[in-house]
Amino acid sequence: MQIPRKGDRRQRGSSLIELMIAILVLAVGLIGSMALASVALSTNARNRRSSTSTAIAEMVIGQISAIPVGGSVASVTVTDCAGNTSTINASGTTAGAGANLTSSGTVDYTQGFSSVTSGYAMKYTVCDATNSIKSTYDVRWNVKTLASAKEEYVVVAAQFANTGSGPAQVSAAPVNLRTVVGNDGN
Repeated sequence: MQIPRKGDRRQRGSSLIELMIAILVLAVGLIGSMALASVALSTNARNRRSSTSTAIAEMVIGQISAIPVGGSVASVTVTDCAGNTSTINASGTTAGAGANLTSSGTVDYTQGFSSVTSGYAMKYTVCDATNSIKSTYDVRWNVKTLASAKEEYVVVAAQFANTGSGPAQVSAAPVNLRTVVGNDGN
């Protein structure tokens, strides 16, 4: 065992500078973790809205697919969780009926909601399990009758409609689904 001599100047413990550097490193790590958590939360919200948009678009395609092409029934009514009823029109034309499409074949969201032909757009509300949280989605579609007149080309798009009064919500791009339906009623 060594006994420290009176003139021995070796330091024991940490100096104030070392302690401040350690606190700085810890602070940088904590701030990075908080930023990562914030990004993860916003990405999760955007993905949830995108998944819900896809489910709503699939529901509209399912409703249109259930209506016989060229039959006497041309529309169906759906009710959302808030009690709002909307008509889904499935009548098409050879030029396409309903919401405008872009040159790439997706629904054009630059077209104002009120200018979309009636029966080809709706504000659809989705509620949580207790109806305490409601989210509204802007849903639009275009139906084009194909040459055989027994099939229709359907493009459906859904997008979260940021209608809240709180802080800006992270929104996902519209989901566009395309399909060909051909239900002749049999």
